[in-house]
Parts: sequence; structure tokens; C-alpha cells
Amino acid sequence: MRRLPNLLEHQDAGLTLLRQGPAALFTDIDGTLAPIVSDPLAAVVPHHSRVSLEALAERMPVVALTGRGVNAAHGFVGLDSVVYSGNHGAEWLEDGKTRIEDEAAPYVGRMHTIALQAERKFAEQGVFVEDKGPSVSVHYRNTPDPSAARGVILDFLASVAEGMTLREGKMVVEVRPPVALSKGVAVRSFVRRRGLASAFVVGDDLSDAEAFVVVREMRDAGEVRALCVAVGAEDAPEELLAQADYVLNGTAEVGRYLGWLASVV
Repeated sequence: MRRLPNLLEHQDAGLTLLRQGPAALFTDIDGTLAPIVSDPLAAVVPHHSRVSLEALAERMPVVALTGRGVNAAHGFVGLDSVVYSGNHGAEWLEDGKTRIEDEAAPYVGRMHTIALQAERKFAEQGVFVEDKGPSVSVHYRNTPDPSAARGVILDFLASVAEGMTLREGKMVVEVRPPVALSKGVAVRSFVRRRGLASAFVVGDDLSDAEAFVVVREMRDAGEVRALCVAVGAEDAPEELLAQADYVLNGTAEVGRYLGWLASVV
């Protein structure tokens, strides 16, 4: 596994980047701001991280990149000053207005049907089905045998979600519309729309690796200055670490770094 420098030991790297504005902070939620727990609905963003994000949002755009729906993410983080990009870039909550990307909107009905089918199939098996409008997440963390459950879920979704895009995360299989939307596309869109010069991106899962890839491509092309920070853990995907510049070891270190940033930016 690639060994990355810890950002807490190189604090000024993030500060220098964000001072080269206009800049924005892009952060995942689950596994980055909030520890992953067995029930996704019971996850909590620590109070001190909320305070830090609110302070940072007074000085620059702060964008929550999440697989959650934007309304759920807003209720979870609880900050009106944050921009929410939900369903892996398929919808936005910005300036109090919610919108679904035009490419994703026609698939909402199909996703609802898939969610209902999955709920019937996996009722009382420890599987949690999350109907998020433009996408569906099937969580299997609480099943008796997660490895076996993963295989059954993938086989089932391959049949009922034919033509859709399947992606995997930590103990979850996601059904997405077959369109070119992702956290990476969301970051690129926001950077260009706001005319940003710098982007600081933090995440912990495969969907965040997609964002890192796009950000590094933009950086290599001279379009934006950027840092990609992987939230490392024993199960951090190698694809994520391969695209990152620095690591923070868990949500507690993310909270510490955000707190420091908020005090000096």
C-alpha cells in the first residue's frame, strides 16, 4: 500500500493552497467528516467539525460531496452556508435551491422501482435499502455474512437494474443512472462555474477516488491548483491512496485539521 505523508505534519500545504484564491473546500461526509456506523441514518458529524466548516464557509465555498441525497445531507450536516452535491453529482442544493442534473432526472422513477424490488428481496436480512431519488444504495454492513451478501446483491441488481451503472463502496452497492455524472464531474463543474483557482478535496472511498482523478487531470492541465487528501483507514481503497497527495488518519484527524484551518485561513 502506498505510504502518504500525513497532512497534520505538513499543515501549511493546505493553507498555502487555500490562500491562492479564489479557492474552495470539497469534502465527503460519511467516513470523512462523520465516522461510519452500522446504521447510516445514525451517523453524526461532530459538533466541532460543524463549527469549523461554518467558519470556513464564511471565507470560501465549502462543498459537501456525498452519495446521500442533498436534502438528507443538509439535514445531516445542518449548515445552510454549505453547498451540497448529492447522489454522486446528480443533484445540488445551492443558495437554498435544489436541482437534479438534467441527465439524471429521467431515471428517478426507475430508481424508485429498483429500491422497492430490493426492499422486498432483502427484507429482514440485515440489508438496508436507501432510495435517494436519482440513485439507490444497498447497504450490507449489518448482514450475518457481508461477503456472501455482496455477491447476492450484485447478482440481484445485475438483473433488476439492467442498463444502470453499479458502483461499490464500503459495504454498499450503488445503482446510478447510466450517465457521465460523478463526484469528479461535480467538482469540475463547480470549479469552472465559480472560476476557482484552487481546490482542496478530502474523501475516503472509491467515489472520492473518482473526484481525485478528475482534480489531478485539471491540475496537470494547469486549470486549477489542487490537493487531494485521503482519509486513511485499514479499509482505505488502494485506488484512493494512489490518487492522493496526503493522508489524514480518520475522521478525528479531519476534524483537527479543519479546526486548525478555520483558525488561520
